[in-house]
Amino acid sequence: MRKEVTIQQSKDGIITAGCDKGACEGCKGSFFCTSKNTVFEVLNPENIELKAGDKAEIDMPPSKTLFSIFMSLGLPLILFIPGYFIASLFSSSDGIRLIGALIGVASGFAVAAIYFRAHKREYTPRVTRKV
Repeated sequence: MRKEVTIQQSKDGIITAGCDKGACEGCKGSFFCTSKNTVFEVLNPENIELKAGDKAEIDMPPSKTLFSIFMSLGLPLILFIPGYFIASLFSSSDGIRLIGALIGVASGFAVAAIYFRAHKREYTPRVTRKV
C-alpha cells in the first residue's frame, strides 16, 4: 500500500507524517478508521533527507496490511466461536454463552494488541522516496 504523506516533523531520526482526508479515498476501511487527519510515525531506513512540509511516499507491503487486518478483526471474530462453545460446556444459559463469546472476542483483541506492540517496528510504514 503506497500513500503520499506530508512530513510533520523530522527530529532525532524519528519522522512523523500526516495524511489529508483525500489520501484515504477509495479505502474500504474508511468507515472504521479513526486515523484521518492524524500524525503517525514512519520509518526512514534509507535515510532520505526530509524536513517538515516535505511530501514523501510511504509504503507498507500488501501482505503486512492484510495480516494486520486479519489480526485486528478476523482473530477476534474467530475466537467468538470457541468462547461460545467453551461457555456452553459449563452452562446452558444463553447469557453465560454470550459472556463466553464476548470473552473470546476480547481475547482476540488482546492477542492482537500484544502482537502488534511486540512487532511495532515491523508493521510501521516506511518512506520509499521524497516526492
